[in-house]
Amino acid sequence: MPEMSLADQQAALVAALAAEGPVPAGFDPARLRAAAAALAFKRARAVAHAWPSLRAMLGGDFRATFAAYAAVAPLPARGGPLADGRRFARFIARQLDLSDAARMQALSIDARYRETAAGLVRRRVPTLRATWLRNRRSVMIAVGEHRYRLQWPLRLGR
Repeated sequence: MPEMSLADQQAALVAALAAEGPVPAGFDPARLRAAAAALAFKRARAVAHAWPSLRAMLGGDFRATFAAYAAVAPLPARGGPLADGRRFARFIARQLDLSDAARMQALSIDARYRETAAGLVRRRVPTLRATWLRNRRSVMIAVGEHRYRLQWPLRLGR
């Protein structure tokens, strides 16, 4: 078997730390798992800071839910915790209804950024986005940096 290049060895180590590959030869599996767990905790903490609405919505279940997400979703290449949190919000929305606060935060992000395979990219021109807020019985509309709320039912007239 040919010897791996340094770049291949580094890639194998990164994959193992991200829980996407086996432990490379020559590494202590217990220490590597501990390092991977520390990195996963750091990732969850960064997303909780960037997306307080998700942290508040999930409460004590945040870490476990994020761990389930992180096990199937690699860290986005662009956008850091904001992009990671946006993907996490989509992951949660497939299982639960997002809270109004999480919907509003996602709306604000979607109005300012577009999602790509690599992560989030700042939009060049303002875009219109809207979401329904269940508890407030209203529609929130975002255009770029600006947000507007329309109460439901709409009351026209005096």
